[in-house]
Amino acid sequence: MKKSAAAFLCFFFLHTLSAQIIKVKPYLQDASPHSIFILWETDSDNESTVEYGLTADLGNTATGTAQTTVGTARLHEVELENLDRFTRYYYRVKTGVAVSDIYEFKTPPFASDAESFRMVAMSDMQRDGSFPDKFREIAEDGVIDFLTQEIGGELTDNLALVMIPGDLVVNGNNYASWENTFFTPSENLFSRIPVYPVPGNHENNADFFFQYFKLPDNGTPGFAEHWWHKDYGNVRMIGLDSNGGFTGQEQLDWLQNTLTATCAADSIDFVFAQLHHPHKSELWTPGESNFTGEVIEILEQFTADCGKPSLHFFGHTHGYSRGDSRDHKHLWINAATAGGAIDNWGEFPNADYPEFSVSQDEYGFVLVEITDSDDPQIVLKRIGRGDQDVVVDNELRDSIVIKLIPDLVNIPSPQFPVNEEVVPECVTLEASIFSAPNAAARHGQSHWQVSLAAEDFTNPAAESWKKFENWYFEQNTQAEDDLTDEDITGLAENTNYFWRVRYRDRELNWSDWSAPAAFSTGESALSPNLLINPGAENDLAAWTTTEGIVETLTTEECNGISPFAGEQYFAVGGLCEESEIGRCVQDVNVVPYADSIDTGSFAAHFGGYLANFSGSDLPEMRLLFLNENGEEIGTSETLSSLAAAWTLRETQTIIPAETRIIRTELTGTRNAGTDNDSYFDELFLRLGGEEVDCSREISAVNIPVSLRTLQVVPNPVRGRAAVVLPRVDYDQVSLHLVHANGLKIACAAEVADDKLYFSTEALAKGTYFFVVRAGKDLVGEGKVVVL
Repeated sequence: MKKSAAAFLCFFFLHTLSAQIIKVKPYLQDASPHSIFILWETDSDNESTVEYGLTADLGNTATGTAQTTVGTARLHEVELENLDRFTRYYYRVKTGVAVSDIYEFKTPPFASDAESFRMVAMSDMQRDGSFPDKFREIAEDGVIDFLTQEIGGELTDNLALVMIPGDLVVNGNNYASWENTFFTPSENLFSRIPVYPVPGNHENNADFFFQYFKLPDNGTPGFAEHWWHKDYGNVRMIGLDSNGGFTGQEQLDWLQNTLTATCAADSIDFVFAQLHHPHKSELWTPGESNFTGEVIEILEQFTADCGKPSLHFFGHTHGYSRGDSRDHKHLWINAATAGGAIDNWGEFPNADYPEFSVSQDEYGFVLVEITDSDDPQIVLKRIGRGDQDVVVDNELRDSIVIKLIPDLVNIPSPQFPVNEEVVPECVTLEASIFSAPNAAARHGQSHWQVSLAAEDFTNPAAESWKKFENWYFEQNTQAEDDLTDEDITGLAENTNYFWRVRYRDRELNWSDWSAPAAFSTGESALSPNLLINPGAENDLAAWTTTEGIVETLTTEECNGISPFAGEQYFAVGGLCEESEIGRCVQDVNVVPYADSIDTGSFAAHFGGYLANFSGSDLPEMRLLFLNENGEEIGTSETLSSLAAAWTLRETQTIIPAETRIIRTELTGTRNAGTDNDSYFDELFLRLGGEEVDCSREISAVNIPVSLRTLQVVPNPVRGRAAVVLPRVDYDQVSLHLVHANGLKIACAAEVADDKLYFSTEALAKGTYFFVVRAGKDLVGEGKVVVL
């Protein structure tokens, strides 16, 4: 009897040691009206069984396959087939003795069923060590609780799917992070709702990403699951890969062919694309991608040709943004951040782009409600969860409605100037108030153009595109603009012009253009342009290089850009040859204006068109005022832009009395890469009275943030360093580093007295920019060189 008992205990002990454990609970993939894939991971054993049915009693069984992930761990995949469409099913998974809880899912409808539905987009949930539970909070307290509280009933009735445009984990090659930081925090969501991700840069093209996800296999052969498309109801989702190595013509050709087929598909009303990198990013310009710009152009053309609205979700920048294309019904949506550390305003290079209406540094997700009816529409909502300092419980932060069938907007009529002469520095176009046949329509945008010919506005002499809102740096810079008038700058004197305007409602429906109205400019109140060779047409004539490399380039020479006007532009810092900093100057003798200058009320009006290549390198323009001895007696503010598009930047400043030489200085600073992409064109310096004040920014520019420059000791450094703080009573002090190439670097720091100490031992050699925060407040910024 004792021997039998011992044998039983030995058997029980060995069986317990070999019992299977579910490491990654079941999650749903690639759902269709009649099938769905269920995946899960165990620590061992190949059995891949799903029990399922129309009730919790289950009753049906399906089996599948298992593959090795790491060691003895197995990833299981089972396809359930012959399901009924738009029907709730219950299921559980089984591997050896490991049996999951019972979950449920709902199959998609046919497009012909005309069922309305909801989907969620969220991005960049890679774990932030300071807030490691944030993704679980977004999934459960955010998505699940919001739908439960707002709608009630079952989650599977309220949500059809989730799209994720990349950066699911910190490092895709880290096996443990998939279980611990992605699947476990989201298990209560993805066990019931199918998830469709695309890879971000943090996935590192790892095999684990393509093992864990069963995505549609309809991309280009040889690029399985890097790009794909999937239909749900009247929406076609398109997944793309914007990571280096996959941004070639193969993917763009596939996208074009897919959209051609989509155009012909009567069942599809809307296209939702997703990819990781932004084309433009207001919160973090170094993260921008030209490939995404090519994707946008293809989507815009599809929308124009087919009349089907489109949008693209992206991430990479850790915050929310909503923008739109000027000439097409296409939305730009940054769906981050669902866990990654927020890119706070002022923490990294920022730019105010005209495409964007809203940018917010916050956690949250995007909810899209899709209506399939006689009047199909989407309602996109941003649900905010606050930031690192204040948690907000699912606040509606933004929304927009887009309809398949466009509403009409009445054509505005020009009011002023019409057949009148105006001073060129004070041209304000005025048009009629907004109106539309739909009394509920509201004025959303205005687009103004000025041309030298009434019949040709292809290359306007001036142009402006404004929206009813522009939330940038936590301010609505368009709050006081009713969109019925617009100041126009940069026009020549004694010239005949024509202008026109069109209006857009808040659902992105444009009116037709107004009939052109004629006007002329009279004598300028300012002097002629005092700069010689202001557009680089005569190479570097009249300009003196004082530091680094300065070049003049033609269109795309040395992989540059096209001039704003003429045949050449200035590249200050260089492309064919390059330097970290480039600088050149031109001195203008203003002795003929001495009497006016010495009154202390004579102004210099200056500016020009500035650009860079990818949002990192910094072109800057300023004036230095010298007396008769060549001594500096004052400087102007510095004009700059981080926008990749040519941007008019201009201002005026009072010229200090006794100024006899005005020195125009151009500086280009390389912050990323090898080339110094700091570009200038069509510069000007004109003098006149202080009362002439009609300057406006008409394109993407920066709102300057006045930050204290902080000292680092020692600097350069290798080892321990300290940032000198302005005072000793700060709370929650943190250091935020970004390498000159735009890469964000995590760096621990500690405060002692008036210094913030940090170590550079783990940092690569190079130049780093930093900001210091106290909670949400910005303390200051600076630069440190690591040896």
